[in-house]
Amino acid sequence: MNKIAIIYTTFLRDELMADTVSSIIKYFPIDSVLLIGDQNSTEIKYNNYSSSRVFYFALPYDCGLSYSRNYLIQKAKEMQIPYILVTADSIKFTQLYNFQPIMDFLETNPSIAKIGLKLNKRAPWEFNLDLVPKKYFRLTISNEEVKFNNQSFKKVDICKNFFLGKTEAFINVPYDNDLKLFEHEDHCWRLKEAKYQTYVTDFISAEYIKYSSIEYKAMRSRMYNTFKLLLFKKYNIVSWIQYSPEARKEIDNWKKENNCL
Repeated sequence: MNKIAIIYTTFLRDELMADTVSSIIKYFPIDSVLLIGDQNSTEIKYNNYSSSRVFYFALPYDCGLSYSRNYLIQKAKEMQIPYILVTADSIKFTQLYNFQPIMDFLETNPSIAKIGLKLNKRAPWEFNLDLVPKKYFRLTISNEEVKFNNQSFKKVDICKNFFLGKTEAFINVPYDNDLKLFEHEDHCWRLKEAKYQTYVTDFISAEYIKYSSIEYKAMRSRMYNTFKLLLFKKYNIVSWIQYSPEARKEIDNWKKENNCL
C-alpha cells in the first residue's frame, strides 16, 4: 500500500514542470505516488507524464491553487493514502528522502496535521500566526521545540508550502476554493482554529526554483489585488501581514546571509 501521495500543482510553467517532475521521479520516495494537477493540461503532457506511479489530472483552466490541491487531496483519500506531501512545480527534489521519521512523529498526536520541510532559497516563513481583529494577520517567532528520535521539531502555525501532512486533516479542513491566491494564511489560520497543530523540521530539504513565464506572470499580476481584497473581506481586515520585530529580524538576517537585500 502506498503511504504518501505527492500533491503537485502546476500552471503555465511547462518547462519548469518538466524539470521538477523529473527530479521527483529520479528520487521517488518509497511507497509513494505522484498526483499532478495541471490547470493548463494537454494530451501531450498527459501521455508524457502518466505511468504506474504518476497520475496526471487535467483540471479546469485557471481553476486556482486551492481547487487544485483540494482535488488532488480528495484523490489521495479515494486511493486510501494516509499522507500527503504538498509540493509544486517550483520545487525540485535533490535526493532520496526518508519520510518515515516524520510519519512517526505525525502519529504521536492526532492533533498534528502537518510537518513543514526546509525549502532552500526561500526566506523564513515558519512562525506563529495570529489574527488581530479588524487589522491584519501577525507573525511572531516560536521557541517551542521538541525532540523526537534525535530530530528537532518546532511548533508553529504557518510554514512554507512544502510539507508532509495527514490526508484526513486536509479533508476536514480543505482549502478555500474562492481564494486562487492568498490561500496560504487563510488555510493555516483555519487549521489552527480547528485545533490542528503544525510543526517544522529542517532535516529534509528541497530546492526552490524562481521561474515565471510571461503568461504566468501576467495572470498572477492580474489576480493579485482581486484575491487580496477577497481575503481582507473574509476576515474584515485592512492589511495583510504584520511582523513582530523578532520575526522581521529573522527574515532580514536570512536575506543578508543570502545576498537578497
